[in-house]
Amino acid sequence: MKFFTLSLLFAFSFLCFASAQEVNPKIARYVDKVNVAQQRVEDAEALIFSADSLTAEGEKLAAQAEEDLKVLAQERRDIERDYFNAKKPVERQLRSKDKEDVKQAKAQMREVENNYNAAIREWNTRYRVLVKEYDAGGRLTEKGKANLKKAKSRKKDLEKKLKVAEKNLAKAKKEYEKKE
Repeated sequence: MKFFTLSLLFAFSFLCFASAQEVNPKIARYVDKVNVAQQRVEDAEALIFSADSLTAEGEKLAAQAEEDLKVLAQERRDIERDYFNAKKPVERQLRSKDKEDVKQAKAQMREVENNYNAAIREWNTRYRVLVKEYDAGGRLTEKGKANLKKAKSRKKDLEKKLKVAEKNLAKAKKEYEKKE
């Protein structure tokens, strides 16, 4: 019987204490609004970080492609120089009066031109790939900057809403305290 009485006393005091700590539903709503607003601000900050990363990656990709294009331009000059140097003696041989030398020179000229054309085709393929990488880097940078602008604007608006929600919560708490 003592145990039952003690447990009833304990339960009764717990319920009284809990009801004394009962939160006004209006305040609870404002607390929820503040929490949601804080979460949205954090989400906007994550979007800003993502946009910054996208911009940095795009700039990095474009810079790397630009460096590779410079190397490729030097390779093109080397191909042109090698072609000119290989063609020069063959052209002299083409002007020879000996028909056998001319015939041999024509075959050599075809071989030189075929090698040159193959090198240029391979160079053009690599050039197109690098131009695509450079363009992709530019697009990523532009996309990142656009997303950054949107995210910063959104964060600013959400911070204003958070301040309003915090003011409303403080106001509701003051009203609740005045009633008690």
